[in-house]
Amino acid sequence: MTNSLGVFVQDQMNLLGWNRAVLAERTDIDEWMIATILDSPVLAGWPEGEDMLALARAFSVPVREVVLRAAEGCGLHVMAPMNPTETLLLASNEELMREVRRRLALGARTGGYLATPAQRWDVEAV
Repeated sequence: MTNSLGVFVQDQMNLLGWNRAVLAERTDIDEWMIATILDSPVLAGWPEGEDMLALARAFSVPVREVVLRAAEGCGLHVMAPMNPTETLLLASNEELMREVRRRLALGARTGGYLATPAQRWDVEAV
């Protein structure tokens, strides 16, 4: 079992179609640290701030997301699950728009957001 930061990083890499070498190139994090993040069941130490910032930039996610995953990966329980309503109430419009832009950019990079034709709604049929 891998730590939560490693799972998060691997999931993001899978979405983008990256391997470890591409991640190292885009983040400037050495391959030893990447292997530590991806393969350790529990992170033995806190990742460097520059590494967490580089991951956030590479994946276009808030640094807070990476920091919370790193804390969980070190054994701290900081990410208590919230229901979707609570999450939306805590998010600002700026954060929501940033997430929409991130997902659109991710879809544009992977080609996934145009995978199905647009559905047409027939008002008379309803």
